[in-house]
Amino acid sequence: MLPLTEISEWKKLGSAFDNSEEIPELIQKLSETFDIDLMIEITTEYISHQMSLYEVTFAVFPYLIELIEKAEDHEFKLETFLYTMAIFSEYDGDREMDSIFLDSKCDPEKIVEIKNTFNNSFGKLSQIAVLLELDILKKDEYDKRHFLTALAVSNRIFEVSSVLWRYSENEEYICTCPGCGESLTLWNENDRLVQYKEDPVFVKDQEKFPVEPAILSKSEYSKIIISEKNYQWLSYYIDKLEVESLRVIINYLFGKTLCGYCRTEFVVFENIE
Repeated sequence: MLPLTEISEWKKLGSAFDNSEEIPELIQKLSETFDIDLMIEITTEYISHQMSLYEVTFAVFPYLIELIEKAEDHEFKLETFLYTMAIFSEYDGDREMDSIFLDSKCDPEKIVEIKNTFNNSFGKLSQIAVLLELDILKKDEYDKRHFLTALAVSNRIFEVSSVLWRYSENEEYICTCPGCGESLTLWNENDRLVQYKEDPVFVKDQEKFPVEPAILSKSEYSKIIISEKNYQWLSYYIDKLEVESLRVIINYLFGKTLCGYCRTEFVVFENIE
């Protein structure tokens, strides 16, 4: 990890508000207090901004993971995990990290160290998630949905985490037809998705196209989190964690519909924007 004592190197790291040199002191304080409010301040005001990642994000990440491992307070562990994973819900992997560091002012050797430490810490996430499953069962629907996002992030399944994060309200989804490229609105009507060519809020009189839900028996659920079985593992954890807002809608998200423009049939989830 980039040592907290090397303030001159921290100052070189790009951030949203050019305040990277303040972070070592904040991390040190957090390691002494395990204060949730301070953790939220660091994650939402110092190392990310409106879902953008910065050089400093990758330098701080290993410290946050280390604190999750060390903390005895289960609430701190869980909240830090959820907030940290949320930052990376739309992460594009090593390609994005390399792009962020492309014109860095930081010492090249320090950049290599930051990247390696980040990837090593990221490798611990899936095991940390397993240890936090019992804690999330006691939480509300909002946190349970965010935990699903965190599960996807911790297993580097960003095509799932980005959808869960961007559409956390579950009211409407936007998808693109793979046939003609037109953008379509998927509207939630009593936990049933239907498709419209235009946003039904603004265009009232238009044809409605059904979404045929996928069907998955409980015997097909899988606790193994892999991208080849996104429907299976999401169904498993939705059931296990009792995420009521997704019990029915998940079948529609992995269902099929006909494009309102060109009548091409496509799987919804694979084409959500």
